Amino acid sequence: MKKAVIILLVAFFALSAVFASAYISVNDLEAEKVTETKDYDGVVLIATPDKHMTIEMLDDGREAEDGEVFNGRIKLEGSGKSSQRAIKFDAVKGEVLKVYLNSSSKTEARTLVIADMAGSQIGAITAPVDGGEVGIGTFEIPSDGTFYLWSKKSGINIYMLIVE
Repeated sequence: MKKAVIILLVAFFALSAVFASAYISVNDLEAEKVTETKDYDGVVLIATPDKHMTIEMLDDGREAEDGEVFNGRIKLEGSGKSSQRAIKFDAVKGEVLKVYLNSSSKTEARTLVIADMAGSQIGAITAPVDGGEVGIGTFEIPSDGTFYLWSKKSGINIYMLIVE
């Protein structure tokens, strides 16, 4: 009986990403300097040569309080806006955005802006200081549409984004 429950739980968590309306995990990416817009199955990294992002692999994995382990991070590399150093995704009203993140600073928590299609801030998630567990922030999507994430000030590291 225990084996059946464990198998069902593993299958549930594995399939949860399949049914997400937006999903990206650094564990599925390759290390690179992102200098142009890149689409990862509907989650778009918006970068330019002057305002790039970095996908960096780590020697030691990072763990979140829920047990998720990450082997790298998407470094936003500084503040952004909808046209640079941003992550774009579509979502439906009532879905929940869940972001695994940290500030790139060991002393300063930072703000991850959540903006609508017009670039107006509609929410924020605090990125805790780097060095401990990976932080987890959530936000309920207020309407159907396209949304953006970017750092309000300085670097933030993103490990995973999921909208369900």
